[in-house]
Amino acid sequence: MASRIRPDLRYRTKVHAFRIVTAVLVWVGIVVAFYYRPDWIKWGLRMSTHGIEFVGDSLPSPWGDRVEVVLRELGGLIWFQITILIIGLRIILSAVATVWRYFSLS
Repeated sequence: MASRIRPDLRYRTKVHAFRIVTAVLVWVGIVVAFYYRPDWIKWGLRMSTHGIEFVGDSLPSPWGDRVEVVLRELGGLIWFQITILIIGLRIILSAVATVWRYFSLS
């Protein structure tokens, strides 16, 4: 049986710092967008609402109505946008870090 290697404190610190920094950057971006470009936030809210309605309409009754209500109540406001922005920023930063490591090792 192979033993598991647990990550050390330095690795865990880097991972959590990355998570915190991306969340803070997204919130700062949302505040800046709210001040300078509120139409972007309005557009994102409308897109998420249309997405929720599409999912609800795709499912048979009564499950479509139930899923739509749950999605609207649990995350239909701005939480879907925040989550999508955080995931997108993390993907972009991870891709940049991967390219950076690739070229720095060459």
